[in-house]
Amino acid sequence: PPASDVVDDATQELFGWVVREGLTNIVRHSRASSCRVRIAPWSVEIVDDGVGGGGRGRGNGLLGLSERVVAAGGVLEAGPLAPAGWRLAVHLQAAAP
Repeated sequence: PPASDVVDDATQELFGWVVREGLTNIVRHSRASSCRVRIAPWSVEIVDDGVGGGGRGRGNGLLGLSERVVAAGGVLEAGPLAPAGWRLAVHLQAAAP
């Protein structure tokens, strides 16, 4: 189903920022040949097969994104994968039924 059917209205904007930042970083920095984006009701994950950050720290984009995620009560994970690649994931707490 489309992401808009999986993620509630309050989460769509935040996840839009996550996907935008993740894909922008892949295009600008990763030299990846492929990437995967997974969106679930309370999480989004982007994984690529690129160079894994090349030793650079978190840039302003990831810092700003982290602030947005924390403000929404979530957790951001970002870092290189072995032997190559990069993973960006955001996890929010599920809403009470």
